[in-house]
Amino acid sequence: MLIDESGFQLQPLVRRTWAPKGQTPVMANWDRHDRATALAALAWTPVTDTVEMFFQLQSHNATATDFIEFLHRLHEELKRTLIVIWDRLGAHRKATRVLRELGVKWAQFEWLPPYCPELNPVEHIWSTTKWGRLCNWPAEDIYDLAGGVHDDFTNQQTDKALLRGHFRAAGLDLDLVRRGQ
Repeated sequence: MLIDESGFQLQPLVRRTWAPKGQTPVMANWDRHDRATALAALAWTPVTDTVEMFFQLQSHNATATDFIEFLHRLHEELKRTLIVIWDRLGAHRKATRVLRELGVKWAQFEWLPPYCPELNPVEHIWSTTKWGRLCNWPAEDIYDLAGGVHDDFTNQQTDKALLRGHFRAAGLDLDLVRRGQ
């Protein structure tokens, strides 16, 4: 299970777009820096060859406590040992240390190499959302933004081919891994 976090700002990412000559599109948006934070996990179960996405939205920056609670909820839902793979964010290191000190047996922790976000399939969830549905979209307020992020994540959850594509984009072909190649 790969886990990561990202922030979504009220100011949208702006991309080029097509428009008729002389009709330059103008996007009105807030000059505010409110943000929503998302925690997400991509899980692959080799026995059943299923891919699932889990997420949680919050209105503050992610802390070690948030990651611990997220992992507890995932464990309760999945009812199995979790092999957690994440980057070396301070909150990840602290959450790992706290869970190990508590003697948690239902989670094993592994680390991605430093400075290698391209190896984390969860990063592709962020790009799909930020550069896809939310691009050039000025949300009305933070609740509208959170709703848009939630809707896009829900769509991604149901698209199993897209979830497998996130793994492939990170260089992990699950079919080859399952066959042991």
